[in-house]
Amino acid sequence: MINPSQVAKDILSSEYFKNARKNAQIYSNDINKIEEILLQVDYKLNNMKFNENEEKVVELVSNMKNLYRLVKVYYSDEYEDINIESIVWAIVAINYFISPVDFIPDSMENVGYIDDMIVVYFVLSNIKSELDEFLIWEKNKENIFAL
Repeated sequence: MINPSQVAKDILSSEYFKNARKNAQIYSNDINKIEEILLQVDYKLNNMKFNENEEKVVELVSNMKNLYRLVKVYYSDEYEDINIESIVWAIVAINYFISPVDFIPDSMENVGYIDDMIVVYFVLSNIKSELDEFLIWEKNKENIFAL
C-alpha cells in the first residue's frame, strides 16, 4: 500500500526538489533567468493537455498561474510588498513544474502531475498569507482599471 505522507517526504527530499531550490536561489538574482523560466512556465501552462474534469490538475494550473503572475509583477517592479524568500519559494515551484525531469514524469498519464502538485502545495503552505495579499492587490488593481 502506498503511504501518501511517505511519497510527499520522498518528493520533497529528492534531488529534483533540491535542484529546484538551489536553482531558485541563483535565478532570483538573475532577471534573464527569471524571464526565461517565466516564458517556459507560460508555454507549459498553455500547452498542457488534460481533461477539464481532472479537478486537481485544474487546481494545479490555477495555482501555477498565480505563482507565475506573482513572480512576473515582482520582477517588473509593479508589486514589491513581499519578501524575497517568498519569491524564491514561488520560483522553486516554477522550477520544479517546468523541469523536464522530475520525481514522476509528467508524461505518465493520470499520475504525472502528482509530484508537481505536492511541491506546489508545499510552497503555497509556506507563502499562503503573502500570496493571498498579492491576489487581493491584484483584484483591487483590476477593479481600479475597470472604473
